[in-house]
Amino acid sequence: MALKVSRSENLPVLPQVASTVLRLADDPNSSPKMMERTIERDPAITAKILRVANSAYYGLSNVGNIGRAIGVLGMNAVRSLVIGVVFQQLASGKEQAPNYSKLEYWRHSLAVAVTARILGKLRLPEAAEDLYVAGMMHDVGMLVLDRFCADEFDRAILFARSQQIPLHMAEKFAFGFDHCQVGAMLAERWSLPKTVAKAIEFHHRPQADPESLKTTAIVCLADHLAHRSGLTNNVPLPKLPDWTEAREIVGISEEQLEVIQQVVVQEVIRAQDAFKIV
Repeated sequence: MALKVSRSENLPVLPQVASTVLRLADDPNSSPKMMERTIERDPAITAKILRVANSAYYGLSNVGNIGRAIGVLGMNAVRSLVIGVVFQQLASGKEQAPNYSKLEYWRHSLAVAVTARILGKLRLPEAAEDLYVAGMMHDVGMLVLDRFCADEFDRAILFARSQQIPLHMAEKFAFGFDHCQVGAMLAERWSLPKTVAKAIEFHHRPQADPESLKTTAIVCLADHLAHRSGLTNNVPLPKLPDWTEAREIVGISEEQLEVIQQVVVQEVIRAQDAFKIV
């Protein structure tokens, strides 16, 4: 099974509009007009972006075109919006593993993205939108496991629940690798920004990523906070992994996290409404 998953031709392809938008957002020589033209090449994505941009979540109205959305929100925020829309498409469709819920997966991913952006604005403002993208994609490897190894993935989910252990540990028993490693292969294939790719690979062990330690620790902390808020990802944990070290790396207190947790639940409800998640 490992060979089947690792063959690059089997991995999902990131839609061209998303990969181009990611590249443009990181290119100091790109312009808002270039991003506008790129997004408008895909009418379906354009329509969804405008719908979300005009929702109460963004507090805007009368945003009739992508140029206006970029002008009001900025290129980085529109990039995050594109990734949210595209990622929702990637996570759509019927799951293969009977005990795996893509709806729960999507809600958790959204919760981690929202939390990572909030933490980023507090501790690493220049990376806040990168952190949103990283949070949205941190568990993307699970989509591949569900698609190509559904039976084994289903058994891993049941084993994790019965033993009350994190899913990535159960995946190690089932496959010899976990969704973080599969996600890292996707990140490489999709040419994601290094910060995002590292967070996908190391969000369960940020200390193993000294190069991007703080950003990866923020995604790790956002993941834990989402679980603590009840927005879990198919394996609810009665005892969450200790997050003290990640919290210390980020430089945030437990009291601050309690406030953020209250904000996140409300933010996710608003975002779910904007993205029409039911």
